[in-house]
Amino acid sequence: MIFSKFSVKTIFVVFCILIWTLPGALPSLAETPQDAPAKKVWSQDKRFVDNGDGTITDTKTQLMWMKKESHQQTGHWLNWAKSFEYVKKANAEGFANHYDWQMPTLEDLKTLFEPDKTNSKQLGREMIIHIDPIFEKEGSGIWWALEDNGNFNAFGIEFNNGNKFSAPKQSIARKVVRPMRVIKP
Repeated sequence: MIFSKFSVKTIFVVFCILIWTLPGALPSLAETPQDAPAKKVWSQDKRFVDNGDGTITDTKTQLMWMKKESHQQTGHWLNWAKSFEYVKKANAEGFANHYDWQMPTLEDLKTLFEPDKTNSKQLGREMIIHIDPIFEKEGSGIWWALEDNGNFNAFGIEFNNGNKFSAPKQSIARKVVRPMRVIKP
């Protein structure tokens, strides 16, 4: 009988202590992680920085890229015209609080190809993607570029070999876009 009274009293004291200390231990809504400044993570060679907001900054070219390409974001492959719509939607929604996303040029895309680095294999294929591993893994290795090649074809880059390709603008076969923006000083 004494043990059960002691246990109830002990439980009551512990409960009271928790009630008084717990509110101070929990963060307020203003201090939740999504409101905290994003933690930046650098690539191994210190060229790229993951800004913690879904973007990667290339300190060599002063271009900011989306960490995930369009298929990783939506689960859909895109033809060339849909790639422009994707970029337009990123601007309309203010992805990562930026409204100046662009379709990358061939030259922009070429800056990301690094034959000595391996990000991962292309989703569903054995194609090795040679970009920095700081970018999201297991995406596509075939990215559309801004430039077209006549009325029916457009260019892009294959990230397994760094080569430029030309394909029908309507082709969606494992093709994506990774929007970028120029960082203003």
